[in-house]
Amino acid sequence: MIYFLSKKVYKAKLSWIAICISLLIVFICLGFNIKNQHSDTLKGMAESQISTDMKQARTFRKRNHKVVPEIKHDLTVNRKILKAIHNKQWRKAYQTQITINNQIMKSEKKMGGNDPEMANAFNSETNLYKALSRLNIPQQSEESPATGISFLLYVEQWIAPVLIVLICSQIYTRRFIGQLDKDSLLPVTSAANVSCNIMTGWFISLALLLIILGLGFLTASIISGIGDTRYPVALFSKKLSYKIYIPQSQIILPTIVLRILSSFFVATSVFFFAILTKKTLTTLFLNMLLLIGTNLLTPFVEPISKIAQYLPTSYFNGVSVLSNRLAHDAANYQINYVNGIKALIIGTVLFGAASYVLQYLRQSRAA
Repeated sequence: MIYFLSKKVYKAKLSWIAICISLLIVFICLGFNIKNQHSDTLKGMAESQISTDMKQARTFRKRNHKVVPEIKHDLTVNRKILKAIHNKQWRKAYQTQITINNQIMKSEKKMGGNDPEMANAFNSETNLYKALSRLNIPQQSEESPATGISFLLYVEQWIAPVLIVLICSQIYTRRFIGQLDKDSLLPVTSAANVSCNIMTGWFISLALLLIILGLGFLTASIISGIGDTRYPVALFSKKLSYKIYIPQSQIILPTIVLRILSSFFVATSVFFFAILTKKTLTTLFLNMLLLIGTNLLTPFVEPISKIAQYLPTSYFNGVSVLSNRLAHDAANYQINYVNGIKALIIGTVLFGAASYVLQYLRQSRAA
C-alpha cells in the first residue's frame, strides 16, 4: 500500500510542479543572497561609510570649507578595514572595528548618553567581531547567507512545511470520489490503512527535504563553498539584553531533528484534515491557516505567545528555536529544543490517533 501511495506522488503532475517551483524559489533566493552577501557585513558597511564620507567631503570642498577632521579620520579607518579585508587579514579588520566600537561607547558615556538600545547593538556587534577574530575567518551576511551550511540553515526555515502541505493535501485527498473513500474498500484494517497513509506522508516529507535542501546545499557549496561549522550564530539570552555567539555546529544536528519531526507532524496533520474534509482545497486552506498561520503569528499575537511552548507549530523554524530568537521575540523562554521534541511527538501522536478513530468509525459504518 505504501508503494501504491508513493507511486501516486510520482505520477502526480502537481507534485512535480510544486517541487520545481520550490527549487526555483530556492535558486532565486541563493542568487539574491550571493548578490547581497556583503550587504550587512563589515566590508559592506565600510564601503557604504566611505561612499558617504566622500560625498560629504566633496560638499565641503564645493563650499570652500575645510573637510572636518572627523570625516578624514573616518575615511582613513574604513579604508584600513577594507585593505585588511582585501588582503584577507580578517583578524586585523575585526580588531580595528572593535576598537572603534569601544571608543564610541566611551565617548557616549563621557557625554552622559544613556541609550540602552544603542549599547545593546554595539555589545552584540562587538561580540560577533570578537568571535570572528578568534576564528580569523571572513564574515558572512546574516540576512543573505550564501555558503552551503549557512544557506541550508537559512532556507530550511520556511520552504519545507509549505511544500509538504501542498503535496500531501493533494495526495491524501485523491482517495476520495465525492464522499466515497476508495481506500476504505481495500481489504485492510483501519489501523493498517491509517498507518500506511501516514508513513507514506513521512516518506514523502523526508524525500522532499533531501531533494530541496540537498540541492540547495550542494549548489550553494559549489558556488560559495561549504562554509565553516565553527561560524558564529547569534544566541539570545534571557539574562542578557544583547546577543552572544555560539558555533553553528551546535545547532546543525538539533535543527535537522526538529525539521524531521515537524515534517512528520505536518504530514500527519494534513492526513487528518484530508480524511475529515475529503476536499483538497479545504484541506489545504485549513492546514495553511492552522499550521503556517499560527507559526507566523506566534511572536506577534500575545495569546499564542503565552502558550507557544505547547504548540508544535512553534518549532517549524529550528534555527529560530535553538538560537532563542523566537523565545526572545515571543517573550516566552519555555520555547526550547526539549519542549519542541515533546510538542512535536505528542502532536503527531494525537493527530495520528484522531485519524485512526475517524477512519475506524467510517469503516465500521460502511461495513
